[in-house]
Amino acid sequence: MAPSQWARVSNAEAHGLRRGAWYAVVNISSNGMVFLDVNRQNRPVNSESLEFTETQPNQWSVVSRDAQDGAAVRASSADLGPSYGVCPHCSGRVRLEKDDQSATCTICGKESEVDWTHIC
Repeated sequence: MAPSQWARVSNAEAHGLRRGAWYAVVNISSNGMVFLDVNRQNRPVNSESLEFTETQPNQWSVVSRDAQDGAAVRASSADLGPSYGVCPHCSGRVRLEKDDQSATCTICGKESEVDWTHIC
């Protein structure tokens, strides 16, 4: 059965989740907690920290970080720069240039368009 909703973290408090990555929603509890499928394990996250969609995303998420942010420093050391893309299929990351309209994932090999309209 396919998930009916997908979610990604919408702020820097990512609860250990990859920023920009979309996760299948497993369950939404009455107390505002959402359970996401993270590597085949249910991970609880406060719904206020999430952005939702009802269709499985098929475009690269663009993540932009403050250059002083620790995660941006780690991304830069991985040669990703402070702005990079997150694959909608496997959550792999690639360096993006401002004029990139599509990108091919170095992990899963799938090509997708880049979503420059909703930068994380």
